[in-house]
Amino acid sequence: MGRGRPLPCTGYVPVHRLVARFARTDPSRVAVRAAEGAIGHGALDAWAGRIAARLAALGVGRESRVGVLCPPSAAMVAAVLGVLRCGAAYVPLDQAQSGLRLAEVLADAGADAALVTAETAGRLAQAGAPLVLADAERHEERHEERAEGRKGAAEAARPGPPPAVAVSPGDAAYLVYTSGSTGEPKGVLVEHGQLAASTLARRCVYPGAPVFLLVSPLAFDSSAAGLWGTLTAGGTLVVATADEVRDPGRLLGLVERHGVTRLLCVPSLYAVLLDAAERLGVRSLRSLESVIVAGEPLPEALVARHFSLLPERVALVNEYGPTEATVWASYHRFEGPGPVSIGGPVPGARLYVLDDAMRPVPRGEEGELFIGGSGVARGYAGRPEATSLAFLADPFAERPGARMYRTGDRVRWNGEGRLEYLGRRDHQVKIRGHRVELEAVEAALRSVAGVREAAVAPDRARTRLVGFVTAAPGTDPRAVREALSRRLPAVMVPAWITVLDRLPVTFSGKTDRAALPALAEQSLPEAVTAPAGSGAPAAGAGPGRQLAERVAAAWEEVLTLPHVPADVNFLDLGGHSLAMFKLQDALERHTGVRPSLVSLFRHTTVAAQAALIGGQAGPPARPLPPGGRQSAGRVHAMRARRRDAEGEAGHD
Repeated sequence: MGRGRPLPCTGYVPVHRLVARFARTDPSRVAVRAAEGAIGHGALDAWAGRIAARLAALGVGRESRVGVLCPPSAAMVAAVLGVLRCGAAYVPLDQAQSGLRLAEVLADAGADAALVTAETAGRLAQAGAPLVLADAERHEERHEERAEGRKGAAEAARPGPPPAVAVSPGDAAYLVYTSGSTGEPKGVLVEHGQLAASTLARRCVYPGAPVFLLVSPLAFDSSAAGLWGTLTAGGTLVVATADEVRDPGRLLGLVERHGVTRLLCVPSLYAVLLDAAERLGVRSLRSLESVIVAGEPLPEALVARHFSLLPERVALVNEYGPTEATVWASYHRFEGPGPVSIGGPVPGARLYVLDDAMRPVPRGEEGELFIGGSGVARGYAGRPEATSLAFLADPFAERPGARMYRTGDRVRWNGEGRLEYLGRRDHQVKIRGHRVELEAVEAALRSVAGVREAAVAPDRARTRLVGFVTAAPGTDPRAVREALSRRLPAVMVPAWITVLDRLPVTFSGKTDRAALPALAEQSLPEAVTAPAGSGAPAAGAGPGRQLAERVAAAWEEVLTLPHVPADVNFLDLGGHSLAMFKLQDALERHTGVRPSLVSLFRHTTVAAQAALIGGQAGPPARPLPPGGRQSAGRVHAMRARRRDAEGEAGHD
């Protein structure tokens, strides 16, 4: 049993009130740096006040819910502040999701309104909730510059003073959605008291006013760590755009240009960032004071690499925590290379490792992790049954009525008093930092016309899903996948789907999930298991064909596939944004040309990338090893090293 140190007795102050203090005491201090420029605390506070006034005019108030669909920007930050200022809870929406999914989330949340920008407003055409422009003033100002005489009219249209709404610790602050076990969206409701406590704990563990690089989308619960941990400390939030997050070179530029001192991201993104730093110069990271990784297992090799490349003064911290515990519950600060763990409790948290009878297990023995303390969320919005199963009375707490959250994670205390993460008890997995319930994907698959049964498993690297279905004769797995992509977020859509005569089952007749990973390795799409050259022609004979073969070799290396066709989209073969970073490096090695990430996202087949590189190459690309491709032994060794690195885990 582990208990975090008590939180300081500062009294309850909601996060937006703490942020507002800086608007009064130091209004010119930069609060946010984004693509549209820098904005001080005073201007940010005024902007949030205008948004709060617009929402209040629509009847939005305490316990109301407001969707937020804004690209990463100062407007996004002003939007969530404005929602909290009028007493409501913000509901972050994922821009990567379909319009149908966004409408489902808003309906499930019972949203009274949604904050959008001019760029995103069209995405919520099906939502039905009133839309409010978070960047309205900026568009009015631009229009006024072009149309004389409009200034007075615009000023008259602006809202009055923002409402003064007092919120209690038990009022809702935000509602973030995960995948439900039936495929329907499931919202975790976090109250102001829990958000204030989690943020105070963060300021205790990470003191000072940071310059924080925000790379997490608002729909990721980890965004709350960066937003509120930075703004309540009087720090500066550097908001990376989606294009910047896709390009590690541009992220390095943000770190260097703005003197970023703190960064939080998934380990796989940090590994890519270190790749870019080695290529472009580690000096670009010299301003960093701490790097926080969360959301995925942390490979021990990445810990060693961090300390080999950066000065010892740059801390590396591994955080663990489900959404239901308000972002984080434990952390491990590394002093140097060594074994990975998820550490001990954050201030205000209690960690219990219990057996099936809810009794504490001895140190060194495996049990299930339960989390108690000040960060335990209210529960699942509108789902009392699911809430009662996961949020239980805490029998170990001194305070009557205290609750604990059942994580479903298997852990044990090691000899150093730190928690080792051992895996899940249920069918939930993490895919590229996203929490995915396999049953949700399976339920959605079974709803597709022609599909009878479905099972889903992650691949060996746990970066993509593989689906298996039994279906009516003639069912096209590509059509099944396309139908699924209209229903689910991209991270929940299997990279490929295989139609089977029957699913593997256990002696009791249930789906044999233990057999699925091996089946996933064997069930690559026909297009990538066919002999070389059986796909669409690459580029005829001669240099063009040789270049296409080199591009294909780069794809095979990154996707760990035996063959790739020339005319299939990278994403349809299981690629994703982080894999695109690796592809950029692989293409440079194989062809001698390093295309920009923007161009790779626009040219997403082997044939298109070969044509792109052929137009950029100039002199002939450097030659391949004998045989035109990497030797089988070299590829095997490379894949073995990657599997070893990916197998070293420690964080959920």
